[in-house]
Amino acid sequence: MLPFEKIVEIIIQTEGMVISASQPLDTEEAQQNATITFGHNNGTLASNQSRIDTADYVPNTEIPVKTAATNFNGGEAGFLDFIRSKTTIEPEDSIRHELGVDEVWRKFQACFGPADTMIQYEPVVRKFYQTLFEDLASDGINWVEIRSGGSSGKLVHEGDEDIDPDLDTWWHLLVDEIKKFQATEKGKKFLGARVIWSDARIKNRAAITRSMKLALQRKQNFPELFSGYDLVAQEDLGRPLSDLAPELVWFRQQTDALNLTIPYFFHAGETLGDGNSTDSNLFDAVLFNTRRIGHGFSLYKHPNLIRQVIEQNVMIEVCPISNEVLRLNEDVLHHPLPAMIAHGIPTAISNDDPAILGQDVAGLSYDFYETIQAFDNVGLAGLGALAQNSLRWANFEDQSDSDWVQDIDRGEDGTGTKAKHIQAWNKDWEDFCKWIVDEYGSKY
Repeated sequence: MLPFEKIVEIIIQTEGMVISASQPLDTEEAQQNATITFGHNNGTLASNQSRIDTADYVPNTEIPVKTAATNFNGGEAGFLDFIRSKTTIEPEDSIRHELGVDEVWRKFQACFGPADTMIQYEPVVRKFYQTLFEDLASDGINWVEIRSGGSSGKLVHEGDEDIDPDLDTWWHLLVDEIKKFQATEKGKKFLGARVIWSDARIKNRAAITRSMKLALQRKQNFPELFSGYDLVAQEDLGRPLSDLAPELVWFRQQTDALNLTIPYFFHAGETLGDGNSTDSNLFDAVLFNTRRIGHGFSLYKHPNLIRQVIEQNVMIEVCPISNEVLRLNEDVLHHPLPAMIAHGIPTAISNDDPAILGQDVAGLSYDFYETIQAFDNVGLAGLGALAQNSLRWANFEDQSDSDWVQDIDRGEDGTGTKAKHIQAWNKDWEDFCKWIVDEYGSKY
């Protein structure tokens, strides 16, 4: 979520951070094909090499990141450009719609490898979270639910080089950093963060089941941190929910037996397909009682399902920029969001791996800006409704299905945690609208 320029800056400033590459980065082709890895070296490096972008670089040799950046062709700016090319979808890639969805997804998926190794060393991870929360708060975001878990949680302690096998260390750190930020002046209004445990839907049955068991254990150990469960990555190439049904039924049986509340928040309908298995994920997500749907891009094609989504109070997490960059729509004007709103589908604006999509800030301002610029019927009131929906459907605490729906229906008129947060947001919204009138009313 945090722009990679900021992460690289943190890494450069952190003692002992190193980088290695699978081949010398002396040509443009080599830079495109190479695999890069970040890590921490607590001792003396075996080599005195100082450049990673010359022909005499020995593959997989660790070089201090600061040294590699300083000596890179073009200096630190050139190094940052190279890292950006390995970790983001660049603007020229995002507009090549004629190349299709699968091609851009290959680039998208390739970004996660180097990105994951950037955020493993404890001092970097702690600084990462503090910077992320600060940036979110600066963007007016006071609550975040992060899809993570199934492929992360690899932590190298300060002064070490190897990953701690204890899976709970990462989550203890995250809880610490949330509390630390909330204790700061900038974080005094920050409501917190929860994690939606997410597995790559392309995993086989055994791997999914193993990860589900880890999710159950983490929920028992961190009941307030873990919010729900999802399956992520490219829907078109991954297993559909119908194929995953045995695992999902088993998982629900386990949560019931352990008296755990882990609702589903499924990605579904992130596709151009009509009637294929990816499109059908929408129907199965609703059958599995998902509380929200990530993307839901193809929902507008199914009028009967739309009625069911509305009746069951399922909200769609709409990601305008992601859908554009990943080639579901050529530009935001072709996005189905206005149709969803017109049909009364509960919707909210979300983002989707904004750093990989090339955004230089953490937050939602860019997605909101695209929305209000593109759709005349949204307007200021529409933006307010979309923002408030993100609170109405936020999973602040574990709730039964009936309590969840009741709190959504009551909104600010309820008596629980959600109602309290909506009431506070409503006051901030009224103050904001008054400021707009006072500041600009006489000019228009």
